[in-house]
Formats: sequence, C-alpha cells, structure tokens
Amino acid sequence: MADESLHPDDGVEELLRARGTEVGPVDDEADLRAMYRYLLGAGVPFEQLRAAIERGDQIPGLIEYRLLGEGGRHGVAEVAASVGLGPEAVVELLCALGIAVPAPGAATLTDSDLAAVRTFAQVRALFGHEAVLRFARVVRASISRVAEAAVAMFGISVEDPLRQRGGTRAELAAVTDRALNTLPLVPELFAALFQGQALDAIRRMAILHGADSTYETVTASVGFADLVGSTVWSQHRAPREIADALGEFERLAQAALSGRARLVKTIGDEVMFFAPTPGEACRTALNLVSAVAGEPRLPALRAGLAHGRVVALDGDLYGSVVNLAARLVHQAEPGHVVSDGALADAALAAQRAAHEAAAQHTDIAAEVADLSYTALPPRRLAGFDEPVTPYLVVEAR
Repeated sequence: MADESLHPDDGVEELLRARGTEVGPVDDEADLRAMYRYLLGAGVPFEQLRAAIERGDQIPGLIEYRLLGEGGRHGVAEVAASVGLGPEAVVELLCALGIAVPAPGAATLTDSDLAAVRTFAQVRALFGHEAVLRFARVVRASISRVAEAAVAMFGISVEDPLRQRGGTRAELAAVTDRALNTLPLVPELFAALFQGQALDAIRRMAILHGADSTYETVTASVGFADLVGSTVWSQHRAPREIADALGEFERLAQAALSGRARLVKTIGDEVMFFAPTPGEACRTALNLVSAVAGEPRLPALRAGLAHGRVVALDGDLYGSVVNLAARLVHQAEPGHVVSDGALADAALAAQRAAHEAAAQHTDIAAEVADLSYTALPPRRLAGFDEPVTPYLVVEAR
C-alpha cells in the first residue's frame, strides 16, 4: 500500500529529492513528476519506490511491485520447516531453480519462492532428490527463455517505438504496467499446452524406446542445420533485421518437421532436431533446406544427419551420434543435406520394406516416397579416429 501519511504531491516532491541529481529542463522535471505520480497512484509503496530510485531504478520499482507484491518474506530455515526438508536441501533447490539464496538470518524469499520449493519437495519422494534437481534446472532454463522472450517482445514491439516517437517516462510507466498485468496469462498458457505436449512426448519416447531395457539411451536420427556464412551475413544487417530473420528461421524449422520429428533447440543460426526414423529426419532436413532457399532474408542452409544410439536426458540428446551429426553439417555444401552411413543404410532398408509391403497389398494405393543416398569421399572429422563417409541425401528421381 502507498504511504497514506503522504499527500501524493508531497510524495512526488520527496521522490524528486531522493533522486539526488538535477533533473534538467523544466519539461524533464514535469515528466518525472508525472511518472512518480503514476507509480504512486498505481499502488507502488512509497518506501519501495524511493529505495528503487536511490538505487538508480525507476520503472523497475513498479515491475518489482507488480511481480513480487507485498507478501511475506521468508528465510531458508522458515522455508525448510514449512516444506519438511533440511536447510541444505532447500538451498540446493533454490540454486537449481535460479532463486537467490538469502544470507544467513535474512528473509528475502517470497511467497512464490516458498510455493515453488514446496512443489518440488512434494515430488522429491517419488522421483528422488537428484532427479528433481535435474528437472528443476530444466524448468529454470525453459522459464528463463520464455521470460527473456517476453521481455524482448515488449522492448522491441512497445518500448522501442515509444521512445523513438518521443514518449514520456509517464507513458512508459503506464504501458509497462499494462504489459505486466498480462503476465498472469503465461502460466495459464503453460497449463493449457502442457498436457498435449506431455502426451506427444510420451508417445514419441515410447517409439524411440522400443524394446530397450532403459530410457536413458534410445535409437534415433539426429540432425543439425545451420545458415552458411551467417557471421558475414549478420555484419551487414541491423539488429532488428537479424532478429526478424532468425525468428522466421525458427518458424520455418518448426514448420519443416516431418511426422514425429521434434525440434530440440535453436542455437542462433543453427537448429537441432531428431526423429524416431531416418526417413522423418531426412524429410525434415530437406523440407527446411527448401524452405530457407525460398526466404530471401536468410542465407543458404545446410544440414547433417546421423543415426544410432543416443543418450536422452532432460529433453536433450547427447553422445557420439549427436557429435557426428554436428560435424557432418559442416561437410555439406550450401543447400545440401548429408548423412552418415548408418542413417543411409537404415533409411534404404526401411524404403525396401515399404516397397515390399506395398507390393503385397495391390488393392491399396500405397505411395512410397523414395530418397537416394550417394556416398561422398571419406572425411577426417574432429573427435573421430576413423574417416567418415558422408552420404548426399536427395529426392530420388
């Protein structure tokens, strides 16, 4: 709550003094007055706002108030007692979740922090402490990316245009406040999407797992695709132009996925994906290369694929097959897709089986989409003792 002992205008005068520097021209002072009046009227506690201003913050005082509120603050010992964990376990969870650990004896954890720790403590008994910590780190990384994307969306779409047209601090405070009021929609969006995504993941992992005795390793086809010469390309473009083009690249990558293929991650000018079968991986790579070729804002794309046993952990893939696909992408010419021999062999075997099945059911108009795999000269690849033979993947004629 705002300090009711202060008249709003008195509070504004006090905040101007707390700023500690000359405000400059009269119109700048009027702008500051209007912003402080708005922030106080929006409910930002006077002492909290004054502390933010003394730190050099202004709008962040509003942001902190909207995001953290005025609820209670807790120390590690209090949280530990509340959730039934030891203090050391609580500290480990806080670190995994990216929540600042209070100094000994300090109470800085919010009610939301307490709720997050309690949630992870509840599932710890089922999955085990280490597994929960790993999952907490995945959640932290995913939410961090979502949060940064939301902030960037606001900055690029709202704040930058406002500043460019000479908007005032008070206008920025008001539009920031409106944006903050939409943030509760994000958890609702998570809840709406999670069940469907979880079902897709369960089905995909069941196919990858097959008859194996463990979920830690699965057989999959892994692909990397990167934009050729992106360093030089980016030097001749404005930041907004680069952001828009890379955003389109990620959209094209998602749209290119074939069958049960999944986009694992984007790494600037590169994407990583995987699929349960070689055919789906090849189709994804060829779809994406073709789509990028039709996008004038992007340089040419190339892709590398490999097939075999991979470690599947925390939504990512690891192992020598992944490393091989990452090396092979650099062996492809712009606009081309190459694979390792294991993927080519598995894909050709699947194509032969599909043709045989179609031949045995002549009453069904089965169409088998063929790809061809042409061996290229063996290459020495970093990290691999023996030369590797890449295979050029193209549509069969």
